[in-house]
Amino acid sequence: MIVGLKFIHIAGLATWCAGLLILPLLLARADNPVRAGEASRMRIFAHYAYNFGVSPAAVVTTVAGGALLFARWVFEPWMFAKLGLIGMMVVLHTYIGHCVARLGEEGYVRPLVPPAVLVAAGLSTMAAILFVVLAKPALGPEIMPDWLRVPVGGQLALPPVPSR
Repeated sequence: MIVGLKFIHIAGLATWCAGLLILPLLLARADNPVRAGEASRMRIFAHYAYNFGVSPAAVVTTVAGGALLFARWVFEPWMFAKLGLIGMMVVLHTYIGHCVARLGEEGYVRPLVPPAVLVAAGLSTMAAILFVVLAKPALGPEIMPDWLRVPVGGQLALPPVPSR
């Protein structure tokens, strides 16, 4: 079961990451069509790639990753750092989706953030996630603020799990 979840998670992640790198390149190219019909084809391709490729891959990745989180019972500080970086990918995903929607609705409108910056942000976030997952740095609980470490009311529903 774990192997299957990992396969689904990694396959979805590869698709999601590839889409987050390719779509900004399409956005950069959409204002300079080589032939007359190329701009409309690129808008349609960007729309379908985002809605039927990249977004479902993000959902599959998230669901499989959440299932792995509970199946392996990985509640370590490095995992919370990874989840914070995943949040950055979600923000990037949302902004690219906004740009793709504007491209389809209004024709080409230059994004506020240049596509090269989007690609660089995606690559750096993906590299940071890869580092955190492979290195599993020994982060102490002191990196998290108290309000994240102590439940509301100060009482734990279950006894704390001793760290290894």
